[in-house]
Amino acid sequence: GRNGAGKTTTLKVLAGEGMPYTGTVDRRSAVGYLPQDPRTGDLEVTARDRVLSARGLDTLLAEMKDMEGKLADDERMLRRYGALEDQFASLGGYAAEAEAARICANLGLPDRVLAQTIGTLSGGQRRRIELARILFRDAGEDGAGILLLDEPTNHLDADSITWLRGYMAAHKGGLVVISHDVTLLDAVVNKVWYLDAN
Repeated sequence: GRNGAGKTTTLKVLAGEGMPYTGTVDRRSAVGYLPQDPRTGDLEVTARDRVLSARGLDTLLAEMKDMEGKLADDERMLRRYGALEDQFASLGGYAAEAEAARICANLGLPDRVLAQTIGTLSGGQRRRIELARILFRDAGEDGAGILLLDEPTNHLDADSITWLRGYMAAHKGGLVVISHDVTLLDAVVNKVWYLDAN
């Protein structure tokens, strides 16, 4: 559909960020929503932590790192650290960290970018971070969540678009994508809606 036809508004309603004019929307599983202009929250958090926050790994890692220097002979601290390690392992642990790094690399986000705070990144880098965060969360749910993606190929290079196309084609859950990239649509969707403002 053309600009102003209601594509983005429809996606916002499906994501729960807007109200439908009539009827209701029933969400029965996790929803990963990539708006055209993602809100990234805390601008002081690192890009890596923003991605890891999709599964709650960022706070666990920070608490574990903070406790490492204080463990010494404190039995209570050792028990707490052990509980944190168990929780970290149950969420995928270091394999999940590696998975997040792989997703980020495939979206053109090198380690040097992941070490920067969100506030220092360009708009395109922030958007790729949000896309990586959504895909990382979805992968933690065995790729069976609902993805609502508004122009997901914006700010991606050709290699990243090819990787994303493969990821989306293999996605097991629901997928609603707004895109003018006909090659992407041909590869990943089984139904096309053309919205007309009239």
